[in-house]
Amino acid sequence: MRSSYKKLGQFIQEVNIRNKDLGVERLLGVSIRKVLMPSIANTIGTDMKTYKIIKRNQFAYGPVTSRNGDKISIALLEDFDEAIISQAYVVFEVIDETQLLPEYAMMWFRRPEFDRYARFKSYGSARETFDWNELCDTELPIPSMEEQREIVAEYNTITNRITLNEQLNQKLEETAQALYKHWFVDFEFPIHCHSERSEESHINTDYSKGYKSSGGEMVYNEELDGEIPLGWEVRNLSDLSKLITKGTTPRKMYSNFIKGKIPYIKAQSIGSNHFINPLKTDFIDVDDHRKELKRSIIIEDDLLFTITGTLGEFALVDKEIKEANTNQNVAIIRFKEKRIHPRFIVFLLMGNWHKDFLLENTQEAVQANLNLSMIGNMKIILPPKRYLEIIIKPIDVIIEQKYNLHKQNNRLLLFEQLILSRMSKEEVLLE
Repeated sequence: MRSSYKKLGQFIQEVNIRNKDLGVERLLGVSIRKVLMPSIANTIGTDMKTYKIIKRNQFAYGPVTSRNGDKISIALLEDFDEAIISQAYVVFEVIDETQLLPEYAMMWFRRPEFDRYARFKSYGSARETFDWNELCDTELPIPSMEEQREIVAEYNTITNRITLNEQLNQKLEETAQALYKHWFVDFEFPIHCHSERSEESHINTDYSKGYKSSGGEMVYNEELDGEIPLGWEVRNLSDLSKLITKGTTPRKMYSNFIKGKIPYIKAQSIGSNHFINPLKTDFIDVDDHRKELKRSIIIEDDLLFTITGTLGEFALVDKEIKEANTNQNVAIIRFKEKRIHPRFIVFLLMGNWHKDFLLENTQEAVQANLNLSMIGNMKIILPPKRYLEIIIKPIDVIIEQKYNLHKQNNRLLLFEQLILSRMSKEEVLLE
């Protein structure tokens, strides 16, 4: 064992306190993100007296590893003084927090190397488990308390900033959704932007109101089975696109970054924040990318749209992605130049109207999927071009701010991974 490495079992002990008097009601579970969050389990008819109590700065972990993919279910309770968890979890705590900080131990558990170690040490036939004894045998570097505090503080600075950026991004998303509803559902857009009115209509207009409430003229649209403003139109997405295709399967993929390889985007790479997560991409050979997979090379301003599994997640390919490819679970939509602004389509999709369309047109198989022709049939509502040029300005501001926050978070996530990886480098910890 390396000089600064010690077995975890010297520093932790199991805790087994049951909710016998039903005094604790908050039920939590461990997520794959390694956080304790409200449980969605059906507890009707369940004897909650058998559930375990977990307190602040105690850990919960699920020994069964065969059902969790690549992640080990382990988390530290930080947000509540106490809660209850399923009796299937093991609760444990640090014996002496002057020797080992719980937050430092949790950082070790967040490392991908710990997940791989735990999976390697798991055993069993019907189901694999990483039991308590194996956890106690885990070795980790234990620097001085001062160094532990410095490492935890540095890590928390980064994760807190990531959380703040995510919250800001969510506020921008909500702003875009409110704007979409006000302008494209209620049709209360600023009427000075709209000129499809008669002279008499302009004279009688109350400009303090939005278009519809100020008496703006509406006409029936058969495709939407509803009214839209005079001068607006509804087009299929295919009318605005010069290409709607999907990705291709390569001969070989690499799960880890290798210099000189090409990023390969999967459905899982596209987040609900409408950006591509570089930490969830695979990689392929340059020759495969430029030859066999030439058809699915993506370029800036392509819209990526998931068509298998979790349907309807979307992301615009940004300028940071110099060269990339994508798989068969992702549609590639390339718009006609000067016909439509790609960010306008992203804005419309933020309104989530496409979710109803997907429910109506999904093909049920082993997993839900959507064919390319159905995507091309999605209805896009278009204002007159001169109005579109005006409303794209606030849309651009929102999406650009979201993009900048996302770009900042990508860098912070890399720093976060760097800090976690440095924990195992004895020479760094002993400087």
